[in-house]
Amino acid sequence: MLTVKIVVFVLMTVFAMYSFVMGLKERYNILALAKPENRFDQPGNRVSGTLAIVLGQRRLLREPGAGLMHIMIFWGLVIFSLGIIQFILEGLFPGTTLPFLGQSPYFYMFVDVFGVLAAVGMLVSAYRRYVAKVPRLGVGDWSEERVIVALIAGIVLMVLSYFISSGANAVAVGEGRYALAPVSGTLAVLLETMNQSLRQGLYEIFWWVNVALALGLMVFFRYSHLVHPLAAPINIYLRNLQPRGGSIRDLDLENEEEDNFGVSKVTDYTWKQLLDCFACAECGRCQDNCPAYLSGKPLSPKQLIAAIKENLPSPGGEQVDLPELAGNAISEDIIWSCTTCYACQEHCPQLNEHINKIIDLRRNLVLDQSEFPAEAQLAFTNLERNFNPWGISWSNRGDWALELGVQTLEENKDVEYLLYVGCAGSFDDRIKNVTAALVKILKAAGVSFAILGSEEKCCGDSARRLGNEYLFQSLVEENIESINEYGVKKIITACPHCFNTLKNEYPRFGANFEVIHHTQFINNLLNEQKVILSGANEPIKLTYHDSCYLGRYNNEYEAPRQIIKGLSGVSMVEMDRNKERAFCCGAGGGRMWLEESIGTRINVMRTEQALATQPEVIAVNCPFCLTMIEDGLKECEQTENIKAKDIAELVAGYLK
Repeated sequence: MLTVKIVVFVLMTVFAMYSFVMGLKERYNILALAKPENRFDQPGNRVSGTLAIVLGQRRLLREPGAGLMHIMIFWGLVIFSLGIIQFILEGLFPGTTLPFLGQSPYFYMFVDVFGVLAAVGMLVSAYRRYVAKVPRLGVGDWSEERVIVALIAGIVLMVLSYFISSGANAVAVGEGRYALAPVSGTLAVLLETMNQSLRQGLYEIFWWVNVALALGLMVFFRYSHLVHPLAAPINIYLRNLQPRGGSIRDLDLENEEEDNFGVSKVTDYTWKQLLDCFACAECGRCQDNCPAYLSGKPLSPKQLIAAIKENLPSPGGEQVDLPELAGNAISEDIIWSCTTCYACQEHCPQLNEHINKIIDLRRNLVLDQSEFPAEAQLAFTNLERNFNPWGISWSNRGDWALELGVQTLEENKDVEYLLYVGCAGSFDDRIKNVTAALVKILKAAGVSFAILGSEEKCCGDSARRLGNEYLFQSLVEENIESINEYGVKKIITACPHCFNTLKNEYPRFGANFEVIHHTQFINNLLNEQKVILSGANEPIKLTYHDSCYLGRYNNEYEAPRQIIKGLSGVSMVEMDRNKERAFCCGAGGGRMWLEESIGTRINVMRTEQALATQPEVIAVNCPFCLTMIEDGLKECEQTENIKAKDIAELVAGYLK
């Protein structure tokens, strides 16, 4: 009888393993059709990071409720699985136990406890989805939901069947192994008076139920779209190790073998970009933090991944009649709604990369189809002709500096720092005040600096993020040539977009210099007491807006706050959405140059969040943010009562 049991178990296991391997192979065949990408460098960093993220579940714990539920499921199933292995092994070979574990009462105690946690976690997930109906989870039709219901029910039933069978087994073995096991031990006491043959039958029935469910999960993997428990850890291991601000895929524009430079069909993505589709848990955290989605735009990062997944080739790896993505399977309104604020990727537990997918679709529209908003065309034309999006003559770029006595590198190349002013600081009348304030601080501190003047060109941030990679690379080459000509090694800039692009993207094109944002530089000057501030100013109630490209992209949250804390009489009240959760101003990703005609204006939403703190001043660190917040104040009719100011303007007002 035991031999028959082993044979049946082996046959079931072989079928389950075959299904599991075929599931892997079919998904591999899909990924193999996509473009190559190297994600196998730095194995040490990849392993350590994966262990920290997967085992620690730290991203999930940013939301304590949902995070705790997921920890219960994850660690519950990890520990419980060891109990299942022991349980099945002993059912096949009576008296056999796992080395070091199988005889310890503590092992069975932990298996029981974590089994309960796993079952409770699954039930809580069902409650959140079907009773509380958490909006971001987006319950679908029954054809999709029955798979999720089956998975939840299967795991809960597996835990219950284990407890019943192990309780019966505890009576049979008559050992103290289950003495500390709260569930199995209790059931053993209840089953002790049962007829032995009936109890043995109960054990066998639920042993087989447990085996069928455990092996059934391997079969389930092949046919289900819910494969993230396996794909997510792999995806996390293969995460992008480039700096956040330098993770956009470079294009080889001279490669004549390329049919298109953007993404036309789904197989134009890299295999890693498609792996994101399998790793996505559809949890909606990206959607809950996306300013485009929250302001009523058609873009949902979660649905973007789902749309790409729906257009994957068949499981057999065949790519027959794959649809065009940009403007077809994914509408242009979705593609142009993204502000590249990084909120989706900041909060994704699986480390999916949404932004590059959108930029690749924009590249297809711009470089391959020449289909893009008219405002983008104007910005591109201005950048091509005058090297700034405003279209003001390039020769006037340094005019703001004449009255301030700021030298150019052509006049004095023996300075320590290049002040890279940026387009807004050179041409926008409001932002010129920020530039002047920064110059005032630098001179007060005795900093040796100069500007490029008319030799400076736009850094290319907006061009790249709007999909015009050719224009971006042209600007990069010309800027690097000018900067290298003067041997510049240190750069200060007041624009987070310039800061990010110069620091994280230019090095891949041959640049070699240090870049520092003006808030970081000013904070250092204050700490070193090279700048002395007055302590006699009137009290000010202030709130501070974190820009996406200084904050989430470059993890700089403290320097601006340290500066504000050092300003006499200033009391700062944080907005509800701050630091990693800060809301975008709406200007990133080239959106500064595009009209916003769908839904609520993002800058108005952010301004209203700031106004909720009842401030007198809204402090910013970015020219785009300053423009958008000031426009928001006009929209809210608050310009008479509340002012938006750059950190440099605040500090300059305190100079002795």
